[in-house]
Amino acid sequence: MKNLFLPNVSLQPVLLFLATVTGVGLGLAPLHARATAVEQLDVRIPMRDGKFLAADVLLPAAEGQFPTIFIHTPYKRENAAAPLPDSPFLKELLAREHYAYVITDWRGFFGSKEAATGLRPTTTLHGRDGYDAIEWIAKQPWSNGKVGMWGHSAVGTVQFNVALQKPPHLVCAVPASGTIGAPYEQYYHGGVLKKNYLDVLLGVGHGKYANTDLLLAHPGKDAFWKLVDLSFDRSRIDLPMLFITSWFDDNHDCKLSTFNELRAEGKKHFGDMKLIVGPWHHAAFGKKRQGALEFAEAEEYTSRETLRFFNYHLRDQKDNGWKKEPPVRYFQMGANTWRHAPDWPPACAERVYYLRAAGQLALEKPDQEEPDRFVYDPRDPVPTVGGSNVELKAISKQRQWQEMSLDAGPQDLRERIESRKDVLAYTTATLEQDLDVAGVVKVRLQVSSDREDTDFAVWLTDVHPDGRSMLVTDGIWRMRYRDSMEKPVAMVPNRIYEVTVPLEATAQTFLKGHRLRILISSSNYPRFDTNPNSMEKAAKPVPATNRVHHDTGHPSLLILPQPSHASGEVTDSRQLSR
Repeated sequence: MKNLFLPNVSLQPVLLFLATVTGVGLGLAPLHARATAVEQLDVRIPMRDGKFLAADVLLPAAEGQFPTIFIHTPYKRENAAAPLPDSPFLKELLAREHYAYVITDWRGFFGSKEAATGLRPTTTLHGRDGYDAIEWIAKQPWSNGKVGMWGHSAVGTVQFNVALQKPPHLVCAVPASGTIGAPYEQYYHGGVLKKNYLDVLLGVGHGKYANTDLLLAHPGKDAFWKLVDLSFDRSRIDLPMLFITSWFDDNHDCKLSTFNELRAEGKKHFGDMKLIVGPWHHAAFGKKRQGALEFAEAEEYTSRETLRFFNYHLRDQKDNGWKKEPPVRYFQMGANTWRHAPDWPPACAERVYYLRAAGQLALEKPDQEEPDRFVYDPRDPVPTVGGSNVELKAISKQRQWQEMSLDAGPQDLRERIESRKDVLAYTTATLEQDLDVAGVVKVRLQVSSDREDTDFAVWLTDVHPDGRSMLVTDGIWRMRYRDSMEKPVAMVPNRIYEVTVPLEATAQTFLKGHRLRILISSSNYPRFDTNPNSMEKAAKPVPATNRVHHDTGHPSLLILPQPSHASGEVTDSRQLSR
């Protein structure tokens, strides 16, 4: 049976793999009954194939015709796109007095389970079903014909699948934490599998669509991934969108790329594609507490700006300041302020620090210095602490979710990572003035190993005056892909190679009195899968003695993107929305 989830695709292996494109979602809130609201529960919305989607329809108390916010979710409609089935959420839906809401279960999920009867287990029709639901909404007597989509993660990603179908009455969308297609970087970083992300994805209910064998068979960015990418015609998406992601969101580099790709296409048609990047992690968008730090300036920002966007496009509030908002707004951690730019990343110059002897990170180039060494044992990997993970335990105490969950956001790495013998640390002198960083931090290393393959993992931390070493961003690279992501090549033992490890994008101000630190090892588990230190897939794990060189002929260095201050700070949107 043809899979109509994707336009113009006929290769079945690709279709089976693309069915894994759902992600772990965070969304809106459980629905609380209001005396002023009219609720039509368990409505059956007809699909073109004669099946039905289960839906809840929530209408304002007043009679009339209203714009509709449509939420298409795999996470149980009674929870309005909550992160997981049966997960409680505390936020209420926005502006219930002004908007109708329609929340549908995906085909094959919860109330819409029977709609998948007779279809192959891997068949996904979410884009086509979204089209049918939107056009059904537009025909209802309470609808004014304007529909916007809203939701987070899987509920954000599905909005692109619906938009590709071009339903006539879809006016705008807010694909928070959503990614178009199935980019390589969603599952791999530098040739290393994002193990925990895949485990969570399968564990929360998307396993029936997954073809993990196909995914695992292509660890390099080869022709398979290019074919997957061609399946999504970005030029078909031509409606206003508000993209929202965050510095500790899982796969946020993919989400930034989605914005840039669609905005490049959108410039041919119109200009209203905008991006907001906050300091949050995946399961805590808009909350003040993130990991071990608090960002009061970012609290409730997502819901406030989402409402302004919808009011502008669905309620014609053309005087609410939305049009004047810059294309890109991002939260500068450390300085804890919102900044803006015409594009992402902002225009930057490079600042370079060199790795030096005795764990120094200095502006001066190295002399003739001995390399630093450590022993990486795949059977005792460096544990993942914080970062761009899915913190499910913050939402559920069920054992199976706790086992998949990692803490997320900025965390102090001293106790569990920096204290290990297999982790190298390089630290700057105390900063005499603030240092702004925004974009992709890179670490260019000169390395060697006594094995034919190994990984190099890097963390960047902000060292506070009290000694806390707070994670900012991280990355990893598999040495077989040092020259090409398509053609893996083994290392010659003990030969020195250059490899550049890009860390996930960030925006951080290292304040006066703080220090910068990079940590280097060969694992970050289970965020990333371990390398057995061999080119063979089923090889028995063996230790590797790895070296980082930093001498005159083999300098290793940290490259920081320093943004121009011409971008300045964003006007406080709370003032504009009043």
